[in-house]
Amino acid sequence: MDAVLLLIMAASGLSAVSSQLRRQYHFVYDQKNMTEAQKYCRETYTDLATVDNMEDVKILINTVDTSKGFNGFWIGLYDDVNSWRWSLSNTSFYRDGEAEFRLWQDGQPDNLHSREHYTVMHNDGRWLDYHFINNFWSICMDVRGLNVTFVFIETPMTWTEAQSYCREHHTDLASVRNMTENQRVADLVPANHIVWIGLYRDSWKWSDGSDSSFRHWAQGEPDNSAGKEACVVANFRKDGEWWDIPCDLNRPFICYSEC
Repeated sequence: MDAVLLLIMAASGLSAVSSQLRRQYHFVYDQKNMTEAQKYCRETYTDLATVDNMEDVKILINTVDTSKGFNGFWIGLYDDVNSWRWSLSNTSFYRDGEAEFRLWQDGQPDNLHSREHYTVMHNDGRWLDYHFINNFWSICMDVRGLNVTFVFIETPMTWTEAQSYCREHHTDLASVRNMTENQRVADLVPANHIVWIGLYRDSWKWSDGSDSSFRHWAQGEPDNSAGKEACVVANFRKDGEWWDIPCDLNRPFICYSEC
């Protein structure tokens, strides 16, 4: 790694060239919130740092100036908490605004433990976000032209299993476009039960749109312990491990530029 690691001094701090020569990292020690850091990186370099593998992590560990005393640096990973969409991919099914209908229960969605990316409906018609590994009954839908029929499935499944089942035997997991349809679905739900519907969201994404699936979470992370922990810092006092924290906190950060 010594042969490919290039350390140079930059006005904003230390920077390092990725071992795969795809990008050059730049440490910025001025503290900003995530949005401000992203704006700075995009204006000055390319974007907030994307980290592809452990070799990149080691390069960052060897480059950071720990004498600055900062534990967490923003990187470009964030939880896309506003990316809710319906499983039904045929967008012509929706008229203007209908795909945006929501009826969340008070305090929902809350993304408990940073793992709740799927939606259930209670028998009172209100929605909650849940972790997909839970096994619940579900509501499928059959779409025939302008006619929509909802079907109660009394087989406990995870959300992804329910989606596959509904697509195989019906049209898809239920989409709910308005209050009338919401009541039709709620009428199928047994008292004191919840069921999967087709609303889900994307999870962790990189600021630059990279599709890298590499993660370097600390044990127990991400956990959304303080609520609204949708952004990520790398802690170089802890082997560069990643932690989710609220995006409005001020932290130093790491940018990258293309080599």
